[in-house]
Amino acid sequence: MSRITVVVDNLVGHVSPLFGEHGLSVWLEHEGNNILYDTGMGRALLPNLKTLGLDPDRLDALVLSHGHYDHTGGIEALLGARTEPLPVYCHLGVFAPHLADHEGQRREVGPPLTRMAYEALGARFTFVDRWAEPWPGITLLADIPRLTDFEVPAPALITVHDGQVSPDPFHDDLAILVQGDKKNAVLTGCAHSGVINVLLDAEQKAGGPVDLVVGGTHLGPAPEAQQKAALAELASREGLKVVAGHCTGPAMAGRMQQALGERFSFLGVGTVLDI
Repeated sequence: MSRITVVVDNLVGHVSPLFGEHGLSVWLEHEGNNILYDTGMGRALLPNLKTLGLDPDRLDALVLSHGHYDHTGGIEALLGARTEPLPVYCHLGVFAPHLADHEGQRREVGPPLTRMAYEALGARFTFVDRWAEPWPGITLLADIPRLTDFEVPAPALITVHDGQVSPDPFHDDLAILVQGDKKNAVLTGCAHSGVINVLLDAEQKAGGPVDLVVGGTHLGPAPEAQQKAALAELASREGLKVVAGHCTGPAMAGRMQQALGERFSFLGVGTVLDI
């Protein structure tokens, strides 16, 4: 059996000493391996790990979903809490320029530190390009192919290359496919490549349907046409359950619940899922 524990999310699932913050971090236990997927912004990570009884020294690796501060902000604290260096898996694009543009005002939204700075603190990077299978039953998916025509780049999220500004292509968007004995689950950070594109790639790799999606979907700030099309696709997969939070947003989470019924639930810090 595999277990997913939500360490960081925007909301706390119930009244508890756990902390919520804008960000995401998920602890995955699968076939004896312990993997942390993202680190949130950094303030809630270590206190929540302690409250949940999860020791950073037990981790076999850290996996990064993409290069935004609300997913990478806790790397420094995590490395400082360990007694040994930590393998880190991600796409090289994590360290590409990541900016947000709000009415012409641009700000950096990438990792707080450089690759070299993280390495000096104990990070040991392995860069993923397409599919990688570091552990039995776990596949890292990146760069995820863009197959749908309705999942489009977020106009406010940009990058700069050779002085030219363009929508951020998020080649670094990385999802995790977990293949258990009976179920296939997908973990997403923000699904900047499109949650349906992530599903299609996971289904191709798994050779069958995905039973569970856990994480952020970035549908909250997406255009209405993309929201409707993605909801329709999710609803059409009758065996699919979705546990969504973070960048999904509360309004979209409500719409997901209407579309999926009992097949939807909120993410929330402290949520534990056995798969």
